[in-house]
Amino acid sequence: MPKRRYILNLDLITKALKEHLDEKGLHLYELKYSKGDSILHVCLDDSLDMNQVEEASRDISDFMDKFEDQFDEYLLDVYTIGIERPIRNKEELIQAVGSYIFVKGKDFKLYGTLLSFADDVLTLSYKEKNITKTITINYQSIKEMRYAVEI
Repeated sequence: MPKRRYILNLDLITKALKEHLDEKGLHLYELKYSKGDSILHVCLDDSLDMNQVEEASRDISDFMDKFEDQFDEYLLDVYTIGIERPIRNKEELIQAVGSYIFVKGKDFKLYGTLLSFADDVLTLSYKEKNITKTITINYQSIKEMRYAVEI
């Protein structure tokens, strides 16, 4: 008997799972499938304890039964993004205004409070030797951005 070919439509699954989780009061941050090791990674953008992650994992597993024709076999990995989650795009950067973040470019690494983001320029307030300074950075020059924990 020939081996069955599975056609994975990750966009369809992502949309359906996002709607399902929204109904449960949870938020999908990212869904990825690692084909090589057959792992479906479900990352939630919520602060959950281990019991809540376990409960969400059971619920997601039951929900994914609807898509059994999309996979041969897979392992389900459910986790939360955490406090220092990446800021992936301009929309997320706008949402981060007022937050303490880490910004990295070719010639700089800064921790500070994001004061504003407009016209592809972000304004960051940071401390250097206990002196508060403000800098503007072009969005195009940023290599990495993430939320940070202020110490």
